[in-house]
Amino acid sequence: MKKVLTLAALLGTASASFGQGYVAFANTSTTRISNNGVLQTVSAVGSYYYALLVAPSTQNTISSSDGSFTGWTFVTMGTNIASAGRLSGNNADNNQAVAVAGTTGTSTADFAVVGWSANLGTDWASVAAGFHGYGNNGTWAGTSGPVLFGVSGIADDILLAPALASYNNVFGTGANQIHGLNLQTVPVPEPTTFALAGLGAAALVIFRRRKA
Repeated sequence: MKKVLTLAALLGTASASFGQGYVAFANTSTTRISNNGVLQTVSAVGSYYYALLVAPSTQNTISSSDGSFTGWTFVTMGTNIASAGRLSGNNADNNQAVAVAGTTGTSTADFAVVGWSANLGTDWASVAAGFHGYGNNGTWAGTSGPVLFGVSGIADDILLAPALASYNNVFGTGANQIHGLNLQTVPVPEPTTFALAGLGAAALVIFRRRKA
């Protein structure tokens, strides 16, 4: 009886595993990352981080100007590897894929990748909230040095696969895949700038009160 129960448990685990949807989250030599239009140089692992986002296959757009990334759900993090412009976020099936919560091995979904320099940290929520669109200042607290930030295009209608299968990749050469990602410099005002602005506002208030 114990053997039958054990076998049933194993079959249940295998069934649950195969029911989850998986996708590959790593780029190749033809889909490498750039910084301001130039191939990322070889950097220590952990110099850049990448968030894999998922949305229903009907989403088709990604709005990031207010940091909300409305309609998109965080899946997992990746980081650069020891090759120029390359990344990996795979953490399942011997690092060949990632599991996408709420999907099955026959689901279709849209994916996008957001990348940033390590000086922003690894908390996706705070990283996203500090971005207000290209051409605007970022509002990441306690950040030193130049910030690099990038939002990919959409990997559209990617078919997921069950565990231990042949996985589709969010990066690739197909018309519906992400062909690359360019991180751009985002200005972040120095803390002293904020302090001076505050002092200036306070001085203006005092001046107006005295004038009154």
